[in-house]
Order: sequence, then structure tokens, then C-alpha cells
Amino acid sequence: MDSSSCAEQMSTALVPVTTPVNATAISEIQFPHEKTLKHAARLAIEQDKPILLDYYNDTINGKAFMGEDSETKEKMLVRSAEEYTSTIQPRGIFKVETDFIVITENSIYIIHGSTKKKTITAPSQ
Repeated sequence: MDSSSCAEQMSTALVPVTTPVNATAISEIQFPHEKTLKHAARLAIEQDKPILLDYYNDTINGKAFMGEDSETKEKMLVRSAEEYTSTIQPRGIFKVETDFIVITENSIYIIHGSTKKKTITAPSQ
């Protein structure tokens, strides 16, 4: 293959593909407050941790909650007995506008301010 046909193939491979956006689906998604995102970004840079939003809509819909072990007082975000975060750090919960920023050992989570709190039995480590 000569260099001109290779360049031709590469240029066509880099053409952006657009997919139609479902406006209804986007309107159903709720987003964290702008100030929350800015504060989380600052913390992520300072602590070199990723920002995760996978619990955000689940906390709005009641599919996830903040659990606290009755004995150890350790806190974590919980979806189910099999799906939960690492322990929330001491002083690792910040209220910003209508949201919470939650810092665990490995990540920074943004959850909604209406997140329910429940007593749990934390898994053995």
C-alpha cells in the first residue's frame, strides 16, 4: 500500500460519526449543580481521584443510599448487598447546593442531597 492510499484511509477513519440525540431521554436525566461539579473538580485535582457520578441518579430515585454500620460507624454508598463503595473517609462528606460530594478511599462521588441514610452491617474486610 502506498502512502497516499494509507493517508486517504486514515482521513476517512477520522470522520466524526454523529448519532441522533433523544431529547426526551436527556430531559429525564438530572444533573448535579454547577457549583458541586466545580468543587468536586478541585478536590479531584488536589487528591488525584476520579469523580464518579454513577450513584447520582440512583440516589434521586431511591435505588442507592448512604449506609452506616451500627457498630463501627463506617459509612459507604450502597446499591445492594453486593454493590457498594469503599468506606467514606472521616470528614469526607460535603454539602454543596442540592448535592453531596462524598470522598471514599479511592474516588469522589457526587450524590443528590435527598439521599436516604440507613443502618447497615458493613461487609467484613
